[in-house]
Amino acid sequence: MDNELKAKELDEQATEALKRQVKSMIVAKGYTMEKLAEELNKKYYTKESKANLSNKLKRGSLRYIDMQRIVDILGYSLKIE
Repeated sequence: MDNELKAKELDEQATEALKRQVKSMIVAKGYTMEKLAEELNKKYYTKESKANLSNKLKRGSLRYIDMQRIVDILGYSLKIE
């Protein structure tokens, strides 16, 4: 049981770290969540909304494809080590 709690805490910490990192990248490039959603929809023919993106970040439910697209729009690259 103790290991489950530790794993859950680590997941929550990772989610928070990812959320902070993505928000920092958005701000650093002069974007808002609304502008990012618009650009994603234009380039990838998605139907993302500001609220949808914000909720995905809050829940920690961004998929890999979401991250690929976000970093592409923002001019970054995604590297997994």
